[in-house]
Amino acid sequence: MDRPGLKEISDELERLMREQVESLQRQTFLGISSEEISRERDRLKRIREVSAEFLEALKKAGP
Repeated sequence: MDRPGLKEISDELERLMREQVESLQRQTFLGISSEEISRERDRLKRIREVSAEFLEALKKAGP
């Protein structure tokens, strides 16, 4: 299976960060349920994973 390219990783990271910002905005005005806490925890874990993949892909791409 091919590893995702830099563009695909970047797109996923951007999407996840947008979702996180939207979640934080909702929390600010509406509070947060235990289900939302779980989704946020999963999303933050995935953000860390994708960030690591992005940095690895950047290193492999070189200067």
